[in-house]
Amino acid sequence: MMSTPPVVAVGGVRSNRVRLPWLTAGCWLLTLLYFPVSIAVARAWPSGYSWSGNYISDLGITRCGEYTDRDGMSRAVCSPDHAVQNLMFVLTGLLTVVGALGWAGMWNGRWFRAGCILLAGAGLGIAGIGLAPWNIRTQVHDTIALLQWFLQLVGMILILPEVTRRLRSLAVCTALSVVISVIGGVFLFASSHSGLGAGVSERIAFDTLTVWGGLVGLVLMLSLGSGGRGGRRPETDRSSR
Repeated sequence: MMSTPPVVAVGGVRSNRVRLPWLTAGCWLLTLLYFPVSIAVARAWPSGYSWSGNYISDLGITRCGEYTDRDGMSRAVCSPDHAVQNLMFVLTGLLTVVGALGWAGMWNGRWFRAGCILLAGAGLGIAGIGLAPWNIRTQVHDTIALLQWFLQLVGMILILPEVTRRLRSLAVCTALSVVISVIGGVFLFASSHSGLGAGVSERIAFDTLTVWGGLVGLVLMLSLGSGGRGGRRPETDRSSR
């Protein structure tokens, strides 16, 4: 006796395909919540947070005190809302993971999907930073941060050809983000940060990529809202397999 479950299954697959682009765009866009939350955490510092003199990770340090960086420079740290910041690191990382893997399911291309997997790995790194505050697991924290930065850069480079074929404006922003982030890394690892300041150089290296992720979400969402499919082109899909 014949039954109809296959029809129901097909309908479910179609429904999932419709929801996936919106979920992907939404997750990328929500990563921008990182910025207002970080500003709020910084404003809660009793002695004031220095955007140039303090590191990003100082917002998540769990105990007030004087801390010394690798250059021997001492900085005052007291972040009452450190738990909020660390939770935001974890949330931003998980949103990045879902956004990257969702994007991999939207477009074809071996290198594109490999790049998305690396971006998802970077998202896990962001979450790991929140789970390993700098003052508690210093070496683990620094290693995760360096790996996260590397994975994001390589991931963005790998997806660039496919993004160029589908959404050229986003491709330009992607290439610029890679260049700017690399420049920030040069200042970050230079002696005394070449006078730019630890906080400024670190934000150029890391936060440029967070801004890019939010831009990805915005561009994909605008494409979907205008009746597109997140930049999806059937003829490109066939040729890029």
